[in-house]
Amino acid sequence: MQMPLNQTIVYRNNTDRAIRIVVEPWARQYLIDPTVEVEFRFFAESASANRIEIEESGKYLSLWPPDGGIVQLFVDGRELKQVAQE
Repeated sequence: MQMPLNQTIVYRNNTDRAIRIVVEPWARQYLIDPTVEVEFRFFAESASANRIEIEESGKYLSLWPPDGGIVQLFVDGRELKQVAQE
């Protein structure tokens, strides 16, 4: 029996500038203000053979949810809204 994936990763922006988060492969973009803590909530139908990828480019952080999965970003229990693509 395969179990669904339900994983939360907490990220803290301990810098003095906003961090751009890009959710791939859709290029959805979000801004995380300085000193803010955000939850990356990953969901997928199956946890088997799936992996979450997080990559830093220097300009932004890319999140790759598992194959067939999604990721939602939350701050203080509220889902973040997308910002314009850069």
